Amino acid sequence: MGRGRMGRDGTFAGYAGAPLRCLALAGLALLGPPLLVMTFVGAHAGLPSPAFFVEQGRRLPALARRLAARWGGVEIAAPYRPAPPPPVRDPDGWYRDGDTLFRSAFLPAYLARLRWVARDPATARDLAWMTLNPLVGGVLAGLAPALAGGGLAALWLHRPAGAAAVLLGVALGPRLLRLHARWTRVLLAPPPRQAPGRVARAVGARAAAGARVCASVVLAMVATVFAVAQTVTIGLMPVRLWPETVLGSRRFVSWRRARIGEWTGVRIAEPYLPEPPLPDPDPDGSYRLGWGPVGTVYRTRGAAVRARRFGWMIRDQASWRDLAWLFLEVPVAAVLFAVPAALIVGGLGWLCWLWVWTSALGLLTGVTWSPGDVLHAAVPALSGVPAPVAGLAAAAVGMALAPAALRRHALLSRSLLGPARAALLASRVDTLTSSRAQIRDAQAAELRRIERDLHDGAQARWVAVGMTLGAAEGLIDQDPEAAKAMIAGAKDMSVAALGELRELVRGIHPPVLADRGLADAVRTLAMDAPLEAEVRVRLPGRVAAPIEAAVYFAVSELLTNAAKHAAASKVVVELRHAYGLLTVTVADDGRGGAAARHGGGLHGIRRRLDGFDGVLTLSSPPGGPTVVTLEIPCALSSPRTSTSSGKDSPTS
Repeated sequence: MGRGRMGRDGTFAGYAGAPLRCLALAGLALLGPPLLVMTFVGAHAGLPSPAFFVEQGRRLPALARRLAARWGGVEIAAPYRPAPPPPVRDPDGWYRDGDTLFRSAFLPAYLARLRWVARDPATARDLAWMTLNPLVGGVLAGLAPALAGGGLAALWLHRPAGAAAVLLGVALGPRLLRLHARWTRVLLAPPPRQAPGRVARAVGARAAAGARVCASVVLAMVATVFAVAQTVTIGLMPVRLWPETVLGSRRFVSWRRARIGEWTGVRIAEPYLPEPPLPDPDPDGSYRLGWGPVGTVYRTRGAAVRARRFGWMIRDQASWRDLAWLFLEVPVAAVLFAVPAALIVGGLGWLCWLWVWTSALGLLTGVTWSPGDVLHAAVPALSGVPAPVAGLAAAAVGMALAPAALRRHALLSRSLLGPARAALLASRVDTLTSSRAQIRDAQAAELRRIERDLHDGAQARWVAVGMTLGAAEGLIDQDPEAAKAMIAGAKDMSVAALGELRELVRGIHPPVLADRGLADAVRTLAMDAPLEAEVRVRLPGRVAAPIEAAVYFAVSELLTNAAKHAAASKVVVELRHAYGLLTVTVADDGRGGAAARHGGGLHGIRRRLDGFDGVLTLSSPPGGPTVVTLEIPCALSSPRTSTSSGKDSPTS
């Protein structure tokens, strides 16, 4: 491909047409900003869909990729994730999007395509290319036609200089086409899938923590708005407006709980009591409630709902704990986030905004200022320190302080936003009641499966063995050869029946699990898996046998999913125990998009863990990776050593 393309570029026609091609690429670069504006405006219009305008905007990058291959000899693959399939109607006639049900396919398809374009990194890279291409690609492509055109215009003034400019533009044309194609590949090609180094991970984590600290300062102000709104509605119309305001605040607080857990790893459970049901109306159409602000009889359903909701809110301790947290967010943020946020914003502002501002002020006033002069006048102790160095140092210090500040804020928030003891016990009782019923049903189904397998498999074979031996007994005197053949067949059937019994026992409780423990049993699963699997174990002892069995079958299901559904090439299984918690992490490099749907394998694992008060956490963005974490509270016994092994690496 490259040699043929280069050969054509080396001809006279190739050199002569290169400036014209560069001119076309420069014009293409100028189309980027208007298309970016049209995409932004159309995406915010709401209809037909933001995904529609983003997809139409992809036509320009697609054309740039084709021209890079045709004119510059640089092949660029399309980096986009596959579009989501259309929603499928459930057997009961509903369309499902997560846990939400829809009667029409329009909204689930709309939301799926919106998530598709919003979460695809190629979308951001396309938008960045449209923004930067006029400054980079346009300049590169415009150089050759500018020289050639300027030279032609200058021929009548100074013929040698004009001819030299024309020749230079024609000579640079093919090279500029190749440079432009390489620049196009920088943003419009799929990024290489390689793990960042340790330093890059550390810098990225602290930069992300710094951005989250600055965002937390803004979110603290939003929390104050919700707190003030609740206070005002309590004083004005408590029965009508306060419950609605509390529900709005709960959505914000629940979102903050999720973000705190995502940013710091400190998970905060939902503490709210379930909403009580509305009683049936009396024969006269009125509703009688056990509690109300005025009375217990309500003539309309709306009044009864408002009174019941008001009583539910006012009795739930979580409502008041949320209100206290909303009021305390600003003072807590002032103590924890003020210093790192000021260092980050101030340092980056010193580097960027202050430099531009002082330069613009110098152009307007004629007075030459520099950021260093402002810095030294404001902080005399930093005299002699260059302004960029001071700004970078301040931002770095702020980012270094950010993770600790976020962690302390998460711990303080958990003390208020977590469930109270009564709510925790009530939730635990409900969970255990539900899980006990599920385990009872699962055990009954398992017993029926074992009975069916024994009846249809091993039992039938042993009956056939007995009948064959009886027939051979009758033939042994008359036809010894036929009797021997029948006895050999009975022997084969007995071996097959024994194999079926072993498979059945392995499905109930694998022998390797009882003999060698969970670590070696999981290693056996990894060795039998149809993909590269690595097992890392840090278990200083053994857990109870029921928990070992639950984890074993859960890991087996996850390995099967990684190979069958995720199209993964490598999976890492990690088992560790710390602070009374067994944690199992299964991470694969597959295509992602997994979900714990009702009736699926992940849902079955979650039901299995409910019996041990365990938790399953799933992270599976489209494009991968998929990380499944199982957490089970338990104790250990009989110390073991910590090991790490894989298919291609020795145990260490």
